Amino acid sequence: MWTHRFAIFTACATFMLLLIGGIVHGTGSSLACPDWPLCFGQFFPEMKGNVFFEHGHRLFASLVGLLTVVLCLLCFQATRHGQRWGRSLGLLAVGLVVFQGVLGGLTVIYKLPTLISLAHLCTSMLFFALVLSIACLSRKTSERIEVPRNAYRLLAATAVLCYLQITLGGLVRHTGAGLACLEIPFCKDGLLPVGEHPTVVIQALHRLTALLLAFALVLSTLMLPRLTGFARFIKQALPFLVILQIALGLESVRSYLGLLQVTTHLGVGALLWALLVVELWLLRPMVLLNEADSELSTTLADHHHQGGIA
Repeated sequence: MWTHRFAIFTACATFMLLLIGGIVHGTGSSLACPDWPLCFGQFFPEMKGNVFFEHGHRLFASLVGLLTVVLCLLCFQATRHGQRWGRSLGLLAVGLVVFQGVLGGLTVIYKLPTLISLAHLCTSMLFFALVLSIACLSRKTSERIEVPRNAYRLLAATAVLCYLQITLGGLVRHTGAGLACLEIPFCKDGLLPVGEHPTVVIQALHRLTALLLAFALVLSTLMLPRLTGFARFIKQALPFLVILQIALGLESVRSYLGLLQVTTHLGVGALLWALLVVELWLLRPMVLLNEADSELSTTLADHHHQGGIA
């Protein structure tokens, strides 16, 4: 139970770290500290101006790293209580958070290269999903709601599409494509203006994928049966969140990348990703009749074999 609660706490801290990272970029503070891991050769430099955002981000990232180590130890304890996933997921979490820290350092050392900056964002979302997965697996009750297979597969595909959309959003940000299209809602009067400048294509692709994600979310919601508990809340919240996310994306362009709009856009995107991951862990695809018969036959055969040996 402690593992479950601490994983939720670590996930909340990770979400806050994502928002702080967005503020660092939005305020142009990414290179406020020219060295790494120290800042101007100090562990505690004068926290003013852009240094406050950049070094504050590093300090909070260190806190999340410490929380991850504690979570790993709790996962090891969970392994002793029969939860076999504990050891592997705990070690994976520590590995990811270390890798994320190294990527953060490389973005500073090499002056914000696009690929490394994008990898930094993508890894942070994978780490976020992993901590949420640990929280779901360590629940007191591990029962999952059965749903039709097609509905579960579509939900899983929607989660993959959401991750792709976040990646495209990071590409928009780190290539300076945020204001490549000032037209709303289309880019250059088209869905995908091939032949335009690459930043225009990236921005248009990001918008097009947002529409596909909205469609997939609404369709997967309609395909899911009536749910209960937190799964029901997620099912109802997802369509509204994706509409809010699209509105925030358009408002980010209209406001010329206003800090509040862009940071909220990042936060809602991360929240969408988090809820999809949790929903997948709360549900499971329905077992087909022939598979159920096969499992029953295997169980009966095992019992018969054990009885014969006895």
